[in-house]
Amino acid sequence: MTLVKNTAAVSSLTLLSRIFGVIRDALIAMVIGTTAQSDAFFIAFRPFDLLRKMFSDGIFSISFVPEFSRYIAADQRDRAVSMVVSALVVLSAIGVFLVLTGLLAAPWIMQLMAPGFEPGGEKFSMTLVLFRIMMPYIWVIMMISLCMGVLNTLGNFYVPGITPLVFNLVVILFTLLVTQYVDVPVTGLALGVIFGGLVQLVFQVPLMLRHGMLGPARFVLCHPGVVSSAIKMVPCMVGAAPYQVNMLVISFLASFLADGSVSFLYYADRVVQFPVALIAVSFSTVLLPFYSRKAAAGELAEIATVFDTGIRLMVFVAIPAMAGLMILNEPIVKLLFGQGAFDALAAVQTAECLFYLAMGVWAFIGSRLFVTLHYAVGSFRHPFFAGLISIGINLLCASVLMPSMGITGLALSVSLSSVAGFVFLLCHPPAKIWFSKSDMLVSACRAIFLSAIMAFSIKWVAGFIICDSGGKLLLGAGVMACVGLGVAVVFGTARALQFPELDVVKQWSRKKSKRTDFYGHD
Repeated sequence: MTLVKNTAAVSSLTLLSRIFGVIRDALIAMVIGTTAQSDAFFIAFRPFDLLRKMFSDGIFSISFVPEFSRYIAADQRDRAVSMVVSALVVLSAIGVFLVLTGLLAAPWIMQLMAPGFEPGGEKFSMTLVLFRIMMPYIWVIMMISLCMGVLNTLGNFYVPGITPLVFNLVVILFTLLVTQYVDVPVTGLALGVIFGGLVQLVFQVPLMLRHGMLGPARFVLCHPGVVSSAIKMVPCMVGAAPYQVNMLVISFLASFLADGSVSFLYYADRVVQFPVALIAVSFSTVLLPFYSRKAAAGELAEIATVFDTGIRLMVFVAIPAMAGLMILNEPIVKLLFGQGAFDALAAVQTAECLFYLAMGVWAFIGSRLFVTLHYAVGSFRHPFFAGLISIGINLLCASVLMPSMGITGLALSVSLSSVAGFVFLLCHPPAKIWFSKSDMLVSACRAIFLSAIMAFSIKWVAGFIICDSGGKLLLGAGVMACVGLGVAVVFGTARALQFPELDVVKQWSRKKSKRTDFYGHD
């Protein structure tokens, strides 16, 4: 199966999962709105969501897959199975330790996570209960991530790709069926997170057994592959997850603001995750095993060819996506979340957060692609420093912007910090991996030009067809018409002007030993 087919498959499953994720969040918004309960749930859930994205969205795989791929590429199956079993035992022990520690130290952890919640107050106590309910999810996350990394390396992207959809379906069921039968509705959501994770894990275990990855193997506690992965784990997390860390930090800071502030940021982030997941996560999931195999075989030229094409495709697609989210921020929020307890004021506040958070979409995606490339070829220093720079800039900007701009300043600080991290990675590519920065800049300029035309078109048409007072059906039809118009304008104009980026997919699908780029250079 070609890279394009794998990427398309993962993108399709990711899109489906994100759609149900939005349905899940829309139901949560309808049931609990943007209240003290919702703030308590999102603060308690944010660390687990951070770990889930670090592990299950492929960041754990960044440290694990290259080592595992080397055994697979060298046809050393026994050592590969031994590495999986060793990782299973080590991760289980770490997971159990973290769960027990979290349960015991929860009050002190909550004071760090929500410094704006008064200790002993109702919101603080509610957050504490929810945090303790979800603590076992840590172990589940680790097991899911291990299975996902192994299965992706073995070429199976479908089952790991569909399990997030299963998670969302379980949480949706708990939101609809359980929350109405408990005294505090958000406790039903917390239970849904636990059961959703368990079902997600159960789906992957049979395939692991079928591949023989959980079969008999010589157990080595300090397996060289596991030790190497563990050493790389912390710098990998810092380098690959600055966006998630920054969202965690601004959620903590938002606890000082009015009720609902944490929720506004959460819902805005959920919308931003649509293009980020479709482009960055999908591409990284497929490209990491590919890069790792090529790096193990010493075929750096082929890695450079694929990355050179991919990074230009990224800016060409991500910049219009950013513009679309910024233009349609309020209609999108009202369409997705504007019902039940999620009132008009909440929609406006969330839309404002989305506007500023969307500014960094292209940088979020670009950084993830660079980090995937670095880690696949064994380069860890520059992503680590880029992560530190991004986190540091976020803290600085948040402290400056929050007093004057409030919650929107926190959203803007995340975007600015992501841009800083991307620029650092752009200036420090891995050694021996060549790509044309000038050609990438040309693609970006083309995307900006197309986005400007698209923005003018959508803004003009939206004034006629988007109507808040006509109900969800008319609002949805208006938003979808504007999205369709935007896509048609971007790709129609690109085709009319014969922009070469549209031929990227065809170029990726061909197996060429000779490099030919967008611009006809050999």
